[in-house]
Amino acid sequence: MEFEVKKLFEDVDYLSGIHTKKDYEHNMNMFNERRYGYLDALVNAENYEEKSNQLCEEVTEAFKKFGKVRGGDLMNLNYYMIYYIFPAIQQNEDKEKAIRICDSLRDAWNSHFKSSINYTDYETLMNGFQTKIFGIPVGKK
Repeated sequence: MEFEVKKLFEDVDYLSGIHTKKDYEHNMNMFNERRYGYLDALVNAENYEEKSNQLCEEVTEAFKKFGKVRGGDLMNLNYYMIYYIFPAIQQNEDKEKAIRICDSLRDAWNSHFKSSINYTDYETLMNGFQTKIFGIPVGKK
């Protein structure tokens, strides 16, 4: 297991349920400091498509139950990819390289897991948080 998927996706259920901008900022900093290194084989690969497919296979192997990744687990894995993996790649790699990696990883992930996720950057996610009072948005902060 080249990617150490269990460590890369540790606490995926908890981390995929982001509630506040402050929590997301804290979790993203933690991810960059402690987990980004587990993506080294992907971001330094000569063939991003091959390594992306390998990562998908390793995720399946680590999270499968009764031969496949179950729906609830896959939903959390999808969120984790969108909230952490893709933004971290974009933060830590130059723009053109990050786009090539993220495109390859997105395509491999969607094909492998029959999903339809896409990626965005950290700033866009941070700007999407809204302060709510009694469930009513009161503006962005």
